[in-house]
Amino acid sequence: MKEVRWYPGNMARTMRRLREDLRVIDLVVELRDARVPRSSHNPRLADLIAGKEQLVLLHKADQAENSATERWLAYLESRGIPAMAYSVHRQRSLTSLMRFLNGKARSLLPYRIKRPLRIMIVGIPNVGKSTLINHLVKRGVAPTGNRPGITRGKQWIRLLPGVELLDTPGVLWPDLSPETVLPLGVVGALPPEVVGGEKLALWLLEAFVRRGKAGRLSRRYPGAEPEHQPPEIFLEHIGQRLGCLLPGGKVDRERAAALLLKDFQGGGLGPLTLEEPPLPEEEEAQGEEDV
Repeated sequence: MKEVRWYPGNMARTMRRLREDLRVIDLVVELRDARVPRSSHNPRLADLIAGKEQLVLLHKADQAENSATERWLAYLESRGIPAMAYSVHRQRSLTSLMRFLNGKARSLLPYRIKRPLRIMIVGIPNVGKSTLINHLVKRGVAPTGNRPGITRGKQWIRLLPGVELLDTPGVLWPDLSPETVLPLGVVGALPPEVVGGEKLALWLLEAFVRRGKAGRLSRRYPGAEPEHQPPEIFLEHIGQRLGCLLPGGKVDRERAAALLLKDFQGGGLGPLTLEEPPLPEEEEAQGEEDV
């Protein structure tokens, strides 16, 4: 697959505004999708936020495998990056985050400074920033949606006494590698038409087999075994099971792919982590790439 360029103009403007806003920010909270922690990290942010206090939240942790999330947390901590798993469906996530923010407010701002701790939330499109903010403040102050790019402007939000939060639109980087495009497309961070829904569905089916979770597919779409046949054939089977038929009885593979992706993104296929943290030898081969 060739390199994909998908960089709407508002994202370029957002990157410029981020540079200005960071001057008054005390803590940068980066949201990553817990299912794709590597691909959902914008490498262009590394230079921007260098020197700032940081926290990585592996968001949507309820949709990822717990063991893999623990490995990612340990990996990030080993690189000196504070990190925690987060899910709006787990109360302990909110408790842990609030405890962390209260601690930072006390440690970063001397008692004589009469202003709140200023936080910026950053992340790629559709990683769940607005959903997180609404969960934190318990009211719908930030627009939410399931399509990338719905948050257009920036807004300050009083999160709790002594803490203010800046919401920003999601930002991707201009040149997306094939290794990044497919994971981002599967979790919904890229519109499916950018890559092609069928290509995403086939990659997802292969990922279930690779992760040893093919049994979930067999249970969800009984009548075939994905680990014993090419993904193209199993996608045809899904199309037949779900009635995705064209005139003449031919399977509408694009429609079948769209339903499979919707099923996965909605949690119908269970938690699945699509990326593991790099091994030491992989990091050495890649150099000091920021992850």
